[in-house]
Amino acid sequence: GVDDEELQRVLVEREGVAIMGGAVYGAPGFVRLNVGCPREKVVRGVSALVRAVGAVR
Repeated sequence: GVDDEELQRVLVEREGVAIMGGAVYGAPGFVRLNVGCPREKVVRGVSALVRAVGAVR
């Protein structure tokens, strides 16, 4: 699995994308995303998330 806190750190540092680690909500190992934005931002954010997951594995 991927550590949610490490993923959060990598996303901010490498991609400039912020997520909330699941531990904050009582669900460690998961993340929370805000998708209340234009579609192009969601697509860029998900692409960044995929790259970050690959980096922390």
